[in-house]
Amino acid sequence: MKYESAILVKVDKTTKERMKHAKINWSAAIRNFINEEISRKANLAKAIAQTYKLLATQKKSKHDTTSIIRYWRDKRYGPGSR
Repeated sequence: MKYESAILVKVDKTTKERMKHAKINWSAAIRNFINEEISRKANLAKAIAQTYKLLATQKKSKHDTTSIIRYWRDKRYGPGSR
């Protein structure tokens, strides 16, 4: 795979020393992390779009739901309950 762009990540000296001793391919690790984050954001955007689409297809209630909730709370716990 040919890479055409580069990014710079700055870390403190302690982190740099710890990275040297970790024996990890940091370029690959950072590339994988970036790709996973992009996929996660794309999946989140799809989920939000699907949620809005689903909500748009729902029928709107003709009833005042707050009064229904109040009725059942009053019935269960007594008038004026919270």
